[in-house]
Amino acid sequence: MTTPTAAYPEQMLDEVRRVREQARRQAHAGAWFPVAALAVLLLASISLYEVPFAQVDQLAVTSRWAGLPDAQRSEQASYLFWFIGTPLTIALIGVWYRWRARRVGVRVPWRWFAITAMGALLALAVLAAMPIERPEDADLVKSYVDVPVLDQIRLGLFTPLMPIALAIVVLGWAERSRAVALSGVWVGAITWWQCSQGLGQLAGWQAWALSGFEGPAMGGQLTLFGLNRPGPTLILIALPLLVFAAVRAVRTRGGLR
Repeated sequence: MTTPTAAYPEQMLDEVRRVREQARRQAHAGAWFPVAALAVLLLASISLYEVPFAQVDQLAVTSRWAGLPDAQRSEQASYLFWFIGTPLTIALIGVWYRWRARRVGVRVPWRWFAITAMGALLALAVLAAMPIERPEDADLVKSYVDVPVLDQIRLGLFTPLMPIALAIVVLGWAERSRAVALSGVWVGAITWWQCSQGLGQLAGWQAWALSGFEGPAMGGQLTLFGLNRPGPTLILIALPLLVFAAVRAVRTRGGLR
Protein backbone atom coordinates (compact mmCIF):
# COMPACT_ATOMS: atom_id res chain seq x y z
CA MET A 1 0.00 0.00 0.00
CA THR A 2 1.36 3.40 -0.98
CA THR A 3 1.79 5.74 1.95
CA PRO A 4 0.93 9.48 1.61
CA THR A 5 4.60 10.30 2.14
CA ALA A 6 5.68 8.06 -0.77
CA ALA A 7 2.97 9.35 -3.05
CA TYR A 8 3.80 12.99 -2.45
CA PRO A 9 6.97 13.10 -4.63
CA GLU A 10 5.10 11.41 -7.49
CA GLN A 11 2.31 13.98 -7.24
CA MET A 12 4.88 16.76 -7.30
CA LEU A 13 6.52 15.29 -10.41
CA ASP A 14 3.14 14.96 -12.12
CA GLU A 15 2.34 18.57 -11.27
CA VAL A 16 5.72 19.75 -12.61
CA ARG A 17 5.12 17.84 -15.87
CA ARG A 18 1.62 19.28 -16.14
CA VAL A 19 2.84 22.84 -15.61
CA ARG A 20 5.71 22.33 -18.05
CA GLU A 21 3.38 20.95 -20.73
CA GLN A 22 0.91 23.77 -20.16
CA ALA A 23 3.71 26.34 -20.49
CA ARG A 24 4.91 24.68 -23.69
CA ARG A 25 1.43 24.73 -25.22
CA GLN A 26 0.94 28.33 -24.18
CA ALA A 27 4.32 29.38 -25.61
CA HIS A 28 3.62 27.82 -29.01
CA ALA A 29 -0.08 28.70 -29.16
CA GLY A 30 0.81 31.87 -31.06
CA ALA A 31 2.47 30.06 -33.98
CA TRP A 32 -0.58 30.71 -36.13
CA PHE A 33 0.27 34.40 -36.57
CA PRO A 34 3.80 34.16 -38.10
CA VAL A 35 2.67 31.27 -40.30
CA ALA A 36 -0.34 33.28 -41.49
CA ALA A 37 1.85 36.35 -42.11
CA LEU A 38 4.23 34.35 -44.31
CA ALA A 39 1.32 32.79 -46.19
CA VAL A 40 -0.11 36.27 -46.86
CA LEU A 41 3.30 37.40 -48.14
CA LEU A 42 3.38 34.48 -50.59
CA LEU A 43 -0.17 35.09 -51.77
CA ALA A 44 0.43 38.84 -52.12
CA SER A 45 3.27 38.10 -54.55
CA ILE A 46 0.63 36.92 -57.07
CA SER A 47 0.10 40.61 -57.88
CA LEU A 48 3.67 40.83 -59.26
CA TYR A 49 2.86 38.80 -62.39
CA GLU A 50 1.42 40.12 -65.64
CA VAL A 51 -1.02 37.24 -66.11
CA PRO A 52 -1.23 35.22 -62.88
CA PHE A 53 -4.45 33.34 -63.66
CA ALA A 54 -5.49 33.65 -67.33
CA GLN A 55 -3.98 31.01 -69.61
CA VAL A 56 -1.72 32.31 -72.40
CA ASP A 57 -0.08 30.54 -75.32
CA GLN A 58 3.29 32.26 -75.16
CA LEU A 59 4.76 34.46 -72.46
CA ALA A 60 8.49 35.10 -72.29
CA VAL A 61 10.34 34.63 -69.01
CA THR A 62 11.95 37.97 -68.18
CA SER A 63 13.11 37.45 -64.59
CA ARG A 64 12.65 35.34 -61.47
CA TRP A 65 12.51 38.28 -59.08
CA ALA A 66 8.75 37.92 -58.81
CA GLY A 67 9.37 34.43 -57.42
CA LEU A 68 8.32 32.01 -60.16
CA PRO A 69 9.63 31.92 -63.76
CA ASP A 70 6.91 33.96 -65.44
CA ALA A 71 6.57 37.46 -66.88
CA GLN A 72 6.36 40.09 -64.13
CA ARG A 73 4.73 43.49 -64.19
CA SER A 74 7.83 45.35 -63.11
CA GLU A 75 11.27 44.14 -62.06
CA GLN A 76 11.64 47.14 -59.77
CA ALA A 77 8.31 46.36 -58.10
CA SER A 78 9.46 42.77 -57.56
CA TYR A 79 12.73 43.95 -55.99
CA LEU A 80 10.88 46.29 -53.65
CA PHE A 81 8.26 43.68 -52.76
CA TRP A 82 10.75 41.06 -51.58
CA PHE A 83 13.61 43.19 -50.27
CA ILE A 84 11.27 45.49 -48.34
CA GLY A 85 8.23 43.27 -47.84
CA THR A 86 10.22 40.36 -46.38
CA PRO A 87 12.02 42.44 -43.70
CA LEU A 88 8.75 44.18 -42.82
CA THR A 89 7.00 40.83 -42.42
CA ILE A 90 9.86 39.54 -40.25
CA ALA A 91 9.70 42.72 -38.15
CA LEU A 92 5.93 42.31 -37.70
CA ILE A 93 6.45 38.72 -36.60
CA GLY A 94 9.14 39.89 -34.18
CA VAL A 95 6.70 42.40 -32.63
CA TRP A 96 4.18 39.60 -32.25
CA TYR A 97 6.65 37.34 -30.47
CA ARG A 98 7.74 40.13 -28.11
CA TRP A 99 4.12 40.87 -27.27
CA ARG A 100 3.44 37.18 -26.70
CA ALA A 101 6.49 36.84 -24.44
CA ARG A 102 5.29 39.72 -22.25
CA ARG A 103 1.76 38.34 -22.18
CA VAL A 104 2.41 34.67 -21.38
CA GLY A 105 5.87 34.97 -19.81
CA VAL A 106 7.45 32.34 -22.09
CA ARG A 107 9.77 33.09 -25.00
CA VAL A 108 10.12 31.31 -28.34
CA PRO A 109 13.60 31.36 -30.00
CA TRP A 110 12.23 33.22 -33.01
CA ARG A 111 15.44 35.19 -33.63
CA TRP A 112 16.97 32.21 -35.45
CA PHE A 113 14.03 32.34 -37.81
CA ALA A 114 14.64 36.06 -38.46
CA ILE A 115 18.40 35.55 -38.92
CA THR A 116 17.79 32.71 -41.38
CA ALA A 117 15.28 34.70 -43.43
CA MET A 118 17.48 37.79 -43.70
CA GLY A 119 20.67 35.80 -44.21
CA ALA A 120 19.11 33.75 -47.01
CA LEU A 121 17.79 36.92 -48.65
CA LEU A 122 21.28 38.42 -48.56
CA ALA A 123 22.70 35.19 -50.01
CA LEU A 124 20.15 35.46 -52.83
CA ALA A 125 21.40 38.95 -53.64
CA VAL A 126 24.97 37.58 -53.82
CA LEU A 127 23.83 34.66 -55.98
CA ALA A 128 22.06 37.10 -58.30
CA ALA A 129 25.38 38.81 -59.00
CA MET A 130 26.91 35.56 -60.29
CA PRO A 131 26.75 34.82 -64.04
CA ILE A 132 24.21 32.19 -64.99
CA GLU A 133 22.58 31.08 -68.22
CA ARG A 134 18.85 31.72 -68.00
CA PRO A 135 16.22 30.68 -70.55
CA GLU A 136 14.57 33.64 -72.24
CA ASP A 137 12.76 31.87 -75.08
CA ALA A 138 9.01 31.57 -75.34
CA ASP A 139 9.61 27.86 -75.96
CA LEU A 140 10.02 27.05 -72.27
CA VAL A 141 10.44 23.29 -72.66
CA LYS A 142 13.31 23.56 -75.12
CA SER A 143 15.02 26.42 -73.26
CA TYR A 144 15.07 24.60 -69.93
CA VAL A 145 16.27 21.34 -71.46
CA ASP A 146 19.22 23.17 -72.98
CA VAL A 147 20.36 24.55 -69.60
CA PRO A 148 23.20 22.50 -67.98
CA VAL A 149 22.28 20.47 -64.88
CA LEU A 150 24.32 22.59 -62.47
CA ASP A 151 22.75 25.75 -63.82
CA GLN A 152 19.31 24.14 -63.48
CA ILE A 153 20.06 23.55 -59.80
CA ARG A 154 21.06 27.18 -59.41
CA LEU A 155 17.98 28.30 -61.32
CA GLY A 156 15.89 26.45 -58.75
CA LEU A 157 17.55 28.44 -55.97
CA PHE A 158 17.51 31.78 -57.76
CA THR A 159 14.20 33.01 -56.39
CA PRO A 160 13.02 35.09 -53.41
CA LEU A 161 10.71 32.23 -52.45
CA MET A 162 13.66 30.13 -51.28
CA PRO A 163 14.59 32.36 -48.30
CA ILE A 164 10.95 32.17 -47.23
CA ALA A 165 10.96 28.37 -47.49
CA LEU A 166 14.16 28.06 -45.46
CA ALA A 167 12.87 30.49 -42.84
CA ILE A 168 9.64 28.47 -42.47
CA VAL A 169 11.66 25.32 -41.77
CA VAL A 170 13.58 27.14 -39.03
CA LEU A 171 10.31 28.56 -37.70
CA GLY A 172 9.04 24.99 -37.41
CA TRP A 173 12.09 24.14 -35.30
CA ALA A 174 11.58 27.23 -33.11
CA GLU A 175 7.90 26.40 -32.60
CA ARG A 176 8.60 22.68 -32.15
CA SER A 177 6.13 22.03 -34.95
CA ARG A 178 6.78 19.30 -37.47
CA ALA A 179 3.82 20.52 -39.53
CA VAL A 180 5.36 23.99 -39.97
CA ALA A 181 8.78 22.55 -40.82
CA LEU A 182 7.25 20.23 -43.42
CA SER A 183 5.31 23.17 -44.85
CA GLY A 184 8.66 24.91 -45.39
CA VAL A 185 9.99 21.84 -47.16
CA TRP A 186 6.83 21.86 -49.31
CA VAL A 187 7.32 25.52 -50.25
CA GLY A 188 10.98 24.90 -51.13
CA ALA A 189 10.36 21.72 -53.11
CA ILE A 190 7.56 23.16 -55.27
CA THR A 191 9.52 26.38 -55.81
CA TRP A 192 12.69 24.56 -56.82
CA TRP A 193 10.80 22.31 -59.21
CA GLN A 194 8.98 25.21 -60.88
CA CYS A 195 12.10 27.38 -61.19
CA SER A 196 14.48 24.66 -62.33
CA GLN A 197 12.19 22.92 -64.82
CA GLY A 198 9.94 25.78 -65.93
CA LEU A 199 6.47 26.72 -64.72
CA GLY A 200 4.39 23.56 -64.75
CA GLN A 201 6.96 21.59 -66.72
CA LEU A 202 7.70 17.95 -65.94
CA ALA A 203 11.05 16.32 -66.50
CA GLY A 204 11.04 13.01 -68.33
CA TRP A 205 11.39 10.91 -65.18
CA GLN A 206 8.64 12.89 -63.43
CA ALA A 207 6.18 12.37 -66.28
CA TRP A 208 7.15 8.69 -66.38
CA ALA A 209 6.54 8.28 -62.62
CA LEU A 210 3.19 10.10 -62.76
CA SER A 211 2.08 7.87 -65.64
CA GLY A 212 2.55 4.80 -63.45
CA PHE A 213 6.10 4.06 -64.65
CA GLU A 214 4.80 3.26 -68.11
CA GLY A 215 5.53 4.65 -71.54
CA PRO A 216 8.41 6.82 -72.74
CA ALA A 217 9.97 9.43 -70.45
CA MET A 218 9.29 12.37 -72.74
CA GLY A 219 8.38 15.03 -70.18
CA GLY A 220 5.13 16.96 -70.08
CA GLN A 221 3.10 19.53 -68.18
CA LEU A 222 1.21 19.59 -64.91
CA THR A 223 -1.63 22.10 -64.56
CA LEU A 224 -3.85 23.20 -61.67
CA PHE A 225 -7.52 23.77 -62.50
CA GLY A 226 -6.46 23.55 -66.14
CA LEU A 227 -4.06 26.49 -65.73
CA ASN A 228 -0.31 26.54 -65.90
CA ARG A 229 -0.01 29.92 -64.17
CA PRO A 230 1.68 31.48 -61.10
CA GLY A 231 -1.62 32.23 -59.31
CA PRO A 232 -2.81 28.65 -58.74
CA THR A 233 0.78 27.53 -58.09
CA LEU A 234 1.28 30.08 -55.31
CA ILE A 235 -2.07 29.16 -53.77
CA LEU A 236 -0.93 25.53 -53.75
CA ILE A 237 2.41 26.54 -52.22
CA ALA A 238 0.75 28.57 -49.44
CA LEU A 239 -2.08 26.08 -48.76
CA PRO A 240 -0.36 24.07 -45.95
CA LEU A 241 0.50 27.33 -44.18
CA LEU A 242 -3.07 28.58 -44.45
CA VAL A 243 -4.48 25.30 -43.13
CA PHE A 244 -2.05 25.25 -40.20
CA ALA A 245 -2.76 28.89 -39.29
CA ALA A 246 -6.54 28.38 -39.45
CA VAL A 247 -6.52 25.18 -37.39
CA ARG A 248 -4.11 26.54 -34.78
CA ALA A 249 -6.03 29.83 -34.47
CA VAL A 250 -9.29 27.94 -33.90
CA ARG A 251 -7.67 25.68 -31.32
CA THR A 252 -6.36 28.68 -29.42
CA ARG A 253 -9.74 30.46 -29.54
CA GLY A 254 -8.83 32.83 -32.31
CA GLY A 255 -5.25 33.25 -31.12
CA LEU A 256 -6.29 35.27 -28.06
CA ARG A 257 -5.11 32.75 -25.53
